[in-house]
Amino acid sequence: MPHFSKIKTTIAVGVMSAMALISIACSGANKDATATPLTAQQPTATAITASSGTTTGTGVPTPPATGVPVSNPVAGMSSLDIIKSQEQVFIDLFKNTINTVVRIDTVTRSGAGEGSGWVWDTTGNIVTNYHVVDGATKIDVYLYDGRQYAGRVVGFNSDADLAVVKIDLAPGETLQASKIGNSSELQVGQMSIALGNPYGNDFSMTTGIVSAVGRLIPSGFSNFAIPSVIQTDTAINPGNSGGPLLDIEGRVIGINTQIRSESGSNSGVGFAVPVDLAKRVVPNLIENGEHVYSFMGIRGLELENTMRAGLGLKNGQQGAYITSVEANTPAQKAGLKGDSGSFGVNGAPVNPQYDGDLITAVDGRQVNSMDDLIAYLALNTSPGDDIVLTVLRGGQEELIVLTLTQR
Repeated sequence: MPHFSKIKTTIAVGVMSAMALISIACSGANKDATATPLTAQQPTATAITASSGTTTGTGVPTPPATGVPVSNPVAGMSSLDIIKSQEQVFIDLFKNTINTVVRIDTVTRSGAGEGSGWVWDTTGNIVTNYHVVDGATKIDVYLYDGRQYAGRVVGFNSDADLAVVKIDLAPGETLQASKIGNSSELQVGQMSIALGNPYGNDFSMTTGIVSAVGRLIPSGFSNFAIPSVIQTDTAINPGNSGGPLLDIEGRVIGINTQIRSESGSNSGVGFAVPVDLAKRVVPNLIENGEHVYSFMGIRGLELENTMRAGLGLKNGQQGAYITSVEANTPAQKAGLKGDSGSFGVNGAPVNPQYDGDLITAVDGRQVNSMDDLIAYLALNTSPGDDIVLTVLRGGQEELIVLTLTQR
């Protein structure tokens, strides 16, 4: 069976999911490449003189002289010119962002390891994966320009597979911080670029596209899953863990963490922790050394046709179906009801009674699946917050207020 090979990723949320077997895909003892926050300038269009024409003051080539064929007469550029223009975008992106990426070497009781990271801010905070520095007794951080520093972990969150490593700068010394994007705005088909140190090879770049968004993957450290994970076909290999996944403008959109592989190497399916999650977790790690998540205390499933029929719902009805409610949790105190039947360890129905609650919205936002609910809790709430759940119970819609606690 295919397995998840780590570049790890984990995140703790208030809804629990079934565990999945994940093996570490790091180079060395327990690490993978981590990247530093990139301070990247947005690539700008450059004037290109087409081999078949001239360039105007606007930077747009004019049509070629009569009798000279071009493959794209509308733009006035040859196919070769278009390819060269794309090449230049990637060349400029690498030059503008590589100084925000780092290589991380570690020593643990089980041996040495390598990973990647990226510069979060100009004061020396580096973001990487938790599994890159887990158990490290010695951490060395290398910049692209040759500078080397001793690093120390100031905070980590194993459920999100995120950690912050601090390096001490000399007086007057500066770092280039990463340009940070918004993972919530990603669309399938957008270009994605990975920077890092695969297999311990310094500072390389691979390109591809965002092949899926909103994935939910096992954290590998607990029963909680990471929400809104980015799937990409950009080549990610052991050693890339902790490094940045960028958009075409050089903005960090994710932290490379896992690959799905039969062999332990890239097979076209990689996963990255969404940067929107890092934007919530990392500041708390820097300030407090930890990050806490909201907790409801339910287990549930996404609806499928057999469940819809059992619940007496119309075809196409969506939501998060509660299979069980944990004792002494916010969900129990709020009066949420789970299915009185039985379900397997992996959540599969064994003898369901179809009498549990179906959550269809949270705070007025539609919930189509458990993934949606988990993502909302992780990215929009904190312990102590009140949320309003829209629930279908016995065919009737109810509003239930629930006060979240700390997981």
